[in-house]
Amino acid sequence: MECGIFHTPYMRPGRKDKETFDYSLLLASAADKFGYRDFMVGEHGMQAWENIPNPELLIVAAAQITERMRFAPMAHIVPLHNPSTLAVQVGYTSQLLEDRYFLGVGAGSWENEAVLRGQPGDLSEAHPRLMEGLEVMDKVWRQEPFDFEGKYYKASRLDAQIDPGSVASHGSFKTREGEEYHLTADHSPHGGADGLEIAVTGLSKNSPSHRLAGERGWTPISFYGGSELLRSQWKTYSEACQSVGATAQGSKFKIARDVFVARTDEEAKEKAKNGAIGYAWKKYLMPVYQKYRILQGFIDDADHKIDIDDVDLDYLADNVWLCGSPETVIAKIEKTFELAGFRYGQIAVNTHDALDDPAPWVESLRLFATEVVPHIPVEGTHETVAVS
Repeated sequence: MECGIFHTPYMRPGRKDKETFDYSLLLASAADKFGYRDFMVGEHGMQAWENIPNPELLIVAAAQITERMRFAPMAHIVPLHNPSTLAVQVGYTSQLLEDRYFLGVGAGSWENEAVLRGQPGDLSEAHPRLMEGLEVMDKVWRQEPFDFEGKYYKASRLDAQIDPGSVASHGSFKTREGEEYHLTADHSPHGGADGLEIAVTGLSKNSPSHRLAGERGWTPISFYGGSELLRSQWKTYSEACQSVGATAQGSKFKIARDVFVARTDEEAKEKAKNGAIGYAWKKYLMPVYQKYRILQGFIDDADHKIDIDDVDLDYLADNVWLCGSPETVIAKIEKTFELAGFRYGQIAVNTHDALDDPAPWVESLRLFATEVVPHIPVEGTHETVAVS
């Protein structure tokens, strides 16, 4: 099995942007040494707990201090951008990182971010803007002339058709043979428009994002919310793959989870409850997981069923988080395989704000990479190898 990082980043409100940035680099450096394959950075500009508005700034900086790990914005909220500008930004970053970059895209799920951009708070424009924006981005990457006018976006690419003096602020002048006035920069992705790996995240049953992944050969990512939700997403993805003559591969499926590993179950539970994960769940994630109806799925899978309003940190540590000794966490993961009916390829660890005391959190990342995932066989995945 592979391990990755899903860096939302769940920082405590009040952290300065530079604190978040420096802590992110610390985690990236450690994860690269431990053998993590992917470091995926969330994009949000309004949420105090999810406070990275430009993933590429962090990604490029982190790539300079790491050697092997791949990076991705996860995800660029396409409806919140001018798609032509985003296409150039993505292509440029892809060329800088080459094979160590892939792209995550999404429609967005926070009402306040849409309203800030003058879009409906009910997110009714989110998905159509996503699809139209992706169409524009693909056209930009192909480096060919086009003229596009859709419902939400308008864009064109000229083919050496700007005449000298045609802009009022320019003086009239003549071009000489051999001059390169009309040349435009190539900011298509490394490997071309068809060579860029694209990933999408899904939160719901029968997720349209996972259908899109299957139809287009993209990478599916799920915020795990219990086996029923995952089975539904796997079914949607598999059927979409079949519709285009492809075969669904569990090894491509990535799952985002809260993880904390220590030498013993008791130590792991105590440090998780009283540390970064416990604090984030008390202050932020409990209502988020209830809003998106994710928490109930964990209760349905648990041997001990309780009312959702009675869920506390002890219950979360035992039944929701991948929390415990390496042996316990391995057993919890194997149980999810059994309940879901397939073996997925990567667990991406949700990061949390351990800035004030990072040592236990970094040790948990190390144990997960070196003593958990190497003992979970999944056909088609990359081997996790730590730097000695």
